[in-house]
Amino acid sequence: MKKKNEIITSSRGDSIQKFNHISKGKSVSNNAIEQMDIVDQAMGIQFEEDIVMEILARLPVRYLFQFTCVSKLWKASISDPYFKKKHLNHAKNDRSSQKLLISPKCRFKDHICSFYSSSLSSLQVVVDEQTLYWPSNHKPVGSTIYCCCDGLVLLATIDGLGRHLLLWNPSTRESIELPHPESPFNDCVCGIGYDSTSDDYKIVAINLDACIDQDVSVEILALKSGSWRKICKYPIGIHRVSGGAMDCGMDSLAFVHGAFHWVGLSRCSTIISLNISSEVYGEIPLIEQMCNTYNAKFIDQGVLVLGGMLCFYYTYYRFSRYVPFKLWVMKDYGVKESWTELHTIQGYDLFFSARPLYMFADGEVLLRCRHFQYFGSVYRTSKGPFEVPPQCPTFMKGLVYTESLISPKSLI
Repeated sequence: MKKKNEIITSSRGDSIQKFNHISKGKSVSNNAIEQMDIVDQAMGIQFEEDIVMEILARLPVRYLFQFTCVSKLWKASISDPYFKKKHLNHAKNDRSSQKLLISPKCRFKDHICSFYSSSLSSLQVVVDEQTLYWPSNHKPVGSTIYCCCDGLVLLATIDGLGRHLLLWNPSTRESIELPHPESPFNDCVCGIGYDSTSDDYKIVAINLDACIDQDVSVEILALKSGSWRKICKYPIGIHRVSGGAMDCGMDSLAFVHGAFHWVGLSRCSTIISLNISSEVYGEIPLIEQMCNTYNAKFIDQGVLVLGGMLCFYYTYYRFSRYVPFKLWVMKDYGVKESWTELHTIQGYDLFFSARPLYMFADGEVLLRCRHFQYFGSVYRTSKGPFEVPPQCPTFMKGLVYTESLISPKSLI
């Protein structure tokens, strides 16, 4: 009897070990059928339901779609909002669930405009490239990616009828069309975040055209309400890129610790915050070392979130094309003295400006760089170029998103 129990224990251990391989994002085989065979074998073991759900919550989205066919129970469990949030929490801490979404230039001849999603598991080479097809029924001639949160990407498509504002999940291929704010969206810098107090996603848009004066005009859309509304203006203007372009030095507002952040317009730049729940403004001061380049001619400066921490970056020059880049991180949110210089890159190969996108496990940072000679971007780290898919030789913008099961349709 003891020997029989040892055999059962060993078999159960082998099955659990196979599940652990999958739960870490490492497939036992590239063949989906073999993955299903492993599940079938493991189902013979009487796991409690919560243990099974804990294992499933660690699997990539593409496998979960397949596993909804295993049983009605699994389909119902995977579709449950609680499970989707649990899966999202695991994905946020799993680097294999972080993807680079690239928006190439449209091919106007055939009205085809695709996105490309690539793994970030390799530092120098983009792998697992796949095409993400157009998220709506419109025939587009252009697109703009704005920002993302929890796997939900805010973007706009342009067709013969005008500009369409969409919320899209690249992992599930679901999208919804959103109402437009009062301000033209192409004149705005925006951000999206989750408000845990109201269990709602909110989008904030700042009209850059209206920020020519010293006030910041802010509109907010709570998805459950379905309509935009204006909130109190902030008396300090928003930083603008040199030359007066419709660009504030950021691709999107930085969302961390329940607040949106941007760079305020003052002699020594200040980071402005807007709490997503209370809609109360605040300020986060910079240390002196971050302000001592004021006399230089700034090209770019902004804030973003890397590794869950608020970061500040700038690129500037002094009467030459020699372009230094510096990146600072606030290790203890809200504590001025916790600002720490993370990266400095000096050289001519940064092109016109550099904006950070992602921090790798070893501390390396992926940058999107703009070129002096053409309207486009390249990707690089301090160690060198970061290759892009050959199908995408010219592109406008990219961002890093987390794979998730959150359905845009369930949020309205």
